Amino acid sequence: MMRKPAALRQGDVVGVIAPAAAVDESRVQAGVRALEDAGLQVRLGAATLAKSGYLAGTDRDRLTDIHDMFRDPQIKAIIAARGGYGSGRLLPHLDIAVVRQHPKIFVGHSDLTFLLNDFVQRAGLVTFHGPMSNGLPQRPAACDFLRSLLNGKHDGWNQAAQAVIQPGTAEGVLVGGCLSIVVAMLGTPYAIETRGRLLFLEDVNEKPFRIDRMLVQLRQAGALDEVAGVIFGEMDGCTAPGSQPVSVRDVIAEAFATAPYPVAFGLPSGHGLGTYTLPLGVRARLAGEHLTLLESPLATT
Repeated sequence: MMRKPAALRQGDVVGVIAPAAAVDESRVQAGVRALEDAGLQVRLGAATLAKSGYLAGTDRDRLTDIHDMFRDPQIKAIIAARGGYGSGRLLPHLDIAVVRQHPKIFVGHSDLTFLLNDFVQRAGLVTFHGPMSNGLPQRPAACDFLRSLLNGKHDGWNQAAQAVIQPGTAEGVLVGGCLSIVVAMLGTPYAIETRGRLLFLEDVNEKPFRIDRMLVQLRQAGALDEVAGVIFGEMDGCTAPGSQPVSVRDVIAEAFATAPYPVAFGLPSGHGLGTYTLPLGVRARLAGEHLTLLESPLATT
């Protein structure tokens, strides 16, 4: 059975950490103000503003922040400051028992796809593919949606993608995130289990041919053979040079032309507008372009 974190309440303490790339202090502080304006208290991880080359401190620094935030009973949610690169380096060293024993809200996207899915699979913890704190000032709609969902409101249980690539209806547990990270996890002990799952995939600033290459790799690895369905994000900035007329939607349509399961395109979660926070590790239904949660992502009292 999945572990579900408690809903956020007004005045709760939220931890902000940087498990991946180094962060800009001014952007971190702007994100802190956005969270405070949403009625939350904020505590920065000890290494959030640290720098070690292109990383936010050493692997040990970033790992310690994760463990400390999960152990701290005052912290009710943990939100990544940004993605970039680096959280995958932590997977072999995570004390997954700490995450399992102290279930709480964990939010991020992009490079955080490593941690989001690892917590789902090894800790059995529902996680949240949503906006990171540094982006909140530029994404007021995403901030409002995140707060509403994490407060336990049902408004975000029904979402819609832009288009249907393959029609149909399917149910399964939601997994996935940034396509390039999902592909990077293939062949490792942390590869995402996709059998019977609804697989969400999104990315940013990748040329269509690179998306094609990653989808081919997923297919050749068998990761698309037994999925229940696939939902793509906005694929923000995934455009070809002007001389190449092939669009990323063309690539996806061709890749799934004979898929026996539903495929939808354009759910705004993660990069781009990133309006929707998508819970991972919960059952949902994909019917055409409509995605509906079939269970609460939060603990019920």
